[in-house]
Amino acid sequence: MKKKLLSLALALALCLGLAVPALAAEDAAPEVSISRETPDNSGVIWEGETIDLKLVGFARSGSNNSRITYGTYEPNPDYMEDFEGWDNFYTPFVPKGMDIVVTGAAAEDIILQAFSAKDMEEGPWDKPEGTYFFYRLFTWETGKDVSIAPLDMDDPMAFEYDDPKDGKHNVSGHVTAADVGFQTNGDGNLVLDSQRLYALFGECDLLKVMAADFSWVMMYRLSGEPTLISDVFDDVDTGTWYTDPVAWAWQNDIAGGKTETSFAPGDDCTQAQILTFLYRAEREEDVKPSAKDMELAISWAKEKGMIDDGFDGNAPCTRATAVRYIWQAFGKPSAAASSFTDVDSGADYAGAVSWAVEQGVTTGSNAEGTAFSPDKVCNRGEIATFLWRAYN
Repeated sequence: MKKKLLSLALALALCLGLAVPALAAEDAAPEVSISRETPDNSGVIWEGETIDLKLVGFARSGSNNSRITYGTYEPNPDYMEDFEGWDNFYTPFVPKGMDIVVTGAAAEDIILQAFSAKDMEEGPWDKPEGTYFFYRLFTWETGKDVSIAPLDMDDPMAFEYDDPKDGKHNVSGHVTAADVGFQTNGDGNLVLDSQRLYALFGECDLLKVMAADFSWVMMYRLSGEPTLISDVFDDVDTGTWYTDPVAWAWQNDIAGGKTETSFAPGDDCTQAQILTFLYRAEREEDVKPSAKDMELAISWAKEKGMIDDGFDGNAPCTRATAVRYIWQAFGKPSAAASSFTDVDSGADYAGAVSWAVEQGVTTGSNAEGTAFSPDKVCNRGEIATFLWRAYN
């Protein structure tokens, strides 16, 4: 998960009361978490957008409520009614190949709803123009696959469906994850895998995933083919050890390319460059990169005591220098001593190396994990990887 997108989603969840489990003070239920996941080194750009959430739901009529039409406009869902700005909802994209993973909940306790978007010059019941999201209707015969009732998007308000109500057929505006075949795996995770999601919801625009007790809810946008970092930089291929780190650094405005089309992962990184990357990772999230960032980063590093007036920004950044700068940016936390044979316990970077090992920032420079190679110069791909591991 990317640092800035993750923090944005978390902030929205906290302020809107979303995706946050409601736990009793005593005998608390297991914590439920939800995330998006992609295969390692896929280079997927973790996109999302804020939408104006206008929902149009179902209404039933007839002697036995078997006739179903669109007849309920929901401008203010119950779970958001107490929050100002409820209609501006952040919706992470879920492209093909990206799974949604729920931890701490059974498949039977997770509810799925689907919506299709329609741009309307005039909304239902004389509501303002804009994009409206129409609940989709699930239908299935007991013991058989779930499907979505067809919907004419040219005129969705003309939708009608006759519920057989024969005890054999099920008609609903929602299903559980278990209803559509998802089950918790051996790790205790409920993986809503991309292939199944697109097979069932591919014609929809919005997917709601929520707990059965309504303690949390998340909205996702099904977005088709993913945007990859290889679409941005022609020298960052899918499947390399630095693919995901570069994607994270680029997307979060931490490290750009050396040109518009190349990241130059194999080029040596200078000390001024790593300080610039660190400064961007630490500052306010909505600040865009600028030509002044390197100057600002050096001033920032001096204020934090990371460098002094003798600092040479053009000096190459070694592995020892890289982990020391990152460690200092994190407040110089203590850690158990590392066991590298080439790191002297009295070195000024020894504490940084120990912390970096403990946090998974590095495992060493050789397969055996016995050497750190403190004097080896880092390239841009290695620095992006160190930072990605530190902030994730």
